[in-house]
Amino acid sequence: MTDTNLKRHNISNNKLEEDNFYYRESALMTSTGSWYIDFENKKSYWDDITRKILEYPVDFVPSLKMAMSLYAEEHHAYIANTFFECALSGVPFDSEVLMLTANNRKFWARAIGKPVYNDDKKIIGVRGIFQDIDDIIQKEINLEKASEIVASQNSRLFNFAHIVSHNLRSHSSNLTLIVQLINELDTVEEKLELLDNITHVSESLNTTIEHLNEVVSIQTNSNQLKVEVNFANTLEQVTTSINQIIENNNVTINSDFSKAEIIEYIPAYLDSIFLNLLTNAIKYKHKDRDPVINISTSRDFTNYDRVVLKISDNGLGIDMDKFGDKLFGMYKTFHYNADARGIGLFITKNQVESLNGEIRATSDINLGTTFTIKF
Repeated sequence: MTDTNLKRHNISNNKLEEDNFYYRESALMTSTGSWYIDFENKKSYWDDITRKILEYPVDFVPSLKMAMSLYAEEHHAYIANTFFECALSGVPFDSEVLMLTANNRKFWARAIGKPVYNDDKKIIGVRGIFQDIDDIIQKEINLEKASEIVASQNSRLFNFAHIVSHNLRSHSSNLTLIVQLINELDTVEEKLELLDNITHVSESLNTTIEHLNEVVSIQTNSNQLKVEVNFANTLEQVTTSINQIIENNNVTINSDFSKAEIIEYIPAYLDSIFLNLLTNAIKYKHKDRDPVINISTSRDFTNYDRVVLKISDNGLGIDMDKFGDKLFGMYKTFHYNADARGIGLFITKNQVESLNGEIRATSDINLGTTFTIKF
């Protein structure tokens, strides 16, 4: 080899080493690893960054059989469909998925894959990259939660201000009017008759103040220490406390807590949630059939750590188009039951949201209502 060729060869090697250096450093800095699945030889290949991201030793040899074990169970179906579309139809993918490391740690990753073709345009493999984006996704999730909490707190504050300004003012106006009428009456008998009205107004005022105190105490008590609470035990305690109501209304309660038996929560809040939703279902039962209430737990599809509670009934149902945005408002009622106060669902929503949970309802008129709570 001539001196000129040797010099060119050395320059070429130096350039290649420099390019490899920049590739490795870029991959490390962005937590991005590459992978390749070879269909012809039925083998998988990872670079060192992929092994590091997935917490496998540097000498670990991946295999096709272990592919699904790299992903969280709740994303298995999605991954299978996405990969087969790429492998069979040549559809590239760029997805955010939950993955599992060798130490069984879940993390969010960006998975990019593209088909590899031979000269005959036949797909012979899939290559791509994994990028650890868990920090980014967690920040987005936390920011979204914070935004939802602020919006919820603003809503509760507005509701609370409305109650104070409207309801208390109504009571005070009534009392002022009664006192004014008493002063204008001439006989003692007429004045005594109006005193009964003062009693009724004062009782109503006291009830309103109790409700306001309860709402305030929810925000204060949300700082209580959470403990491990068993759903089945809580349900049993609540049904025992309202056993006579259940028997008198011939209520059937079906429960299945097999998918999530316990939760870290404030016991009094879970008691209250069960009590309000169960008594609500019984109170608004359908006149043509006995109440049937189905209760179950599950895991949230997008966040497996979150427990989901569903309580469904076969009662009167609610016109969600008409009342959906008012369902959880204080003193909002949607049927003509004499004992309807419109406070239970308001209290339940405040308890759930004070611990960063969420509650929603779906309903069909004359078919029933389902409440879904994400803790």
